[in-house]
Amino acid sequence: MPMIFDEAMGQIIRERLMQDRRTAGLTVEICCNDGCICLVGQADSVEQRDAAIFLIEGLTGVRSVMDQIVVRNPAGSVV
Repeated sequence: MPMIFDEAMGQIIRERLMQDRRTAGLTVEICCNDGCICLVGQADSVEQRDAAIFLIEGLTGVRSVMDQIVVRNPAGSVV
């Protein structure tokens, strides 16, 4: 049963990230395991990475988010 939940959670997360204008261009792999989410990939800015984490942490069933997103242009981020 957890495998079905993990697949569904991954799809929900992908859709949520694609629908948000801040994270639509995010290049990330999403791994789910019993409510623990791991994000691996690249973001254009710190803000894009932070928005992705914020959107995922707010989902029901998410217990933790492990961030392994590399920011491509941290100097270009808005502070």
